[in-house]
Amino acid sequence: MRRLIVLLVLGLLLGAVLVNQLEQQPGYVYISLGDVVLETTVWFAVFIWLLTWGLLVLALSLLRRLWGTHRAVSGWLGQRKSRNATALTNRGLINFIEGNWARARKQLLRSARYSEAPLINHLIAARASFRLGDIEEAKHQLGTAESVEAEAGIAVELTQAELQLSGGNYEQALATLVRARSNAAKHPYVLALLARAHRQLGDWQALRPLLPELHKYGLLEDAGLRGLEGELWEALVVSVAGQSDATVADLESLWRDIPLAQRELVTLRRVFLQALSDMGAQDELQRHLVAWLAKQWQVELLDFLGRSPPTNPRKLLKTMKKWLDTHGQDPLLLLAAARVALYAKEWDAAQQWLETAYERDASAEICCELARFIDARGEQARAAELRAEAAALSVGPLPELPLPNSLSEE
Repeated sequence: MRRLIVLLVLGLLLGAVLVNQLEQQPGYVYISLGDVVLETTVWFAVFIWLLTWGLLVLALSLLRRLWGTHRAVSGWLGQRKSRNATALTNRGLINFIEGNWARARKQLLRSARYSEAPLINHLIAARASFRLGDIEEAKHQLGTAESVEAEAGIAVELTQAELQLSGGNYEQALATLVRARSNAAKHPYVLALLARAHRQLGDWQALRPLLPELHKYGLLEDAGLRGLEGELWEALVVSVAGQSDATVADLESLWRDIPLAQRELVTLRRVFLQALSDMGAQDELQRHLVAWLAKQWQVELLDFLGRSPPTNPRKLLKTMKKWLDTHGQDPLLLLAAARVALYAKEWDAAQQWLETAYERDASAEICCELARFIDARGEQARAAELRAEAAALSVGPLPELPLPNSLSEE
């Protein structure tokens, strides 16, 4: 309160001094601008100058406030558009996931302008266009996606390759992925798509060098590439065996290059043994098979024994008798042992094993083999019954149909 009184008193004193000065020394200001002459006192000129300066400051303040209000309104409108774009983008993504391709594309493109991540809008719109069969629009959206974000080249190429693979355009996909291959160290998914393209094209030789990197990034565990390595080695084994100038040494060399974990798989071993059989390499086939079964019992491989004459049937039969001591209940082993016994001309042992195999599992193959053996021994009636049983096992039971009693009956 005291301060206010002091200020008020000082103001009155200052005003009195000014009024006194104005009365005693008013001063004189003369301004001439062409034909215009302005004459006034100094104090009035000062007052006009202060008034003008105050009005100018006030005007600038008002402009600043108006500009701030405009920016605030613009920011609010921009935020509102961004929020609406985000909501519309979310609805577009939901519709895409639910399979509403047309609606999803429409919503994604409407919200792309104000979206915080327009790249996503255009990439998903491209996928939606592809689902709708609009390939040209899909290409257009991919081009737009690359233009809105210059560093999105890999993402665009990956999307394009995925669409090409989905559409069965494997050669085009391969060309796209080769362009993106230089960045594979940063984007391992390029390798996965590249492997899929080679797989679909059956280009196993081109796929083989990619295996180390596919293992490095753990890509072979992906659902889309599961079983790829096994398919690769199987195809290469078949390819080598099918070459007219290939030798058994070539096939053996390829086999040594295959990782041990793959070489222990029954499916790949069967392919390899079949390749040896097709090349007439029975000694190598028997050597590999006996060594494998000595370490790991795989009954699925036994049918390769006895289908071709072994070099030393009695020596092989001696090995098989040891197997029978531990796996004598297995019908496939009994059948294979019986065939080797036939090559060794041990008829009684062969018949005993065939009969036991028939008792264990009367498959069509065992029935036929036993029928052939006992037919050679003069048991034609039982042989005929066994062949009929084999036929029934192969094609299933025949329907009951009326049959003629004789050839002359109509």
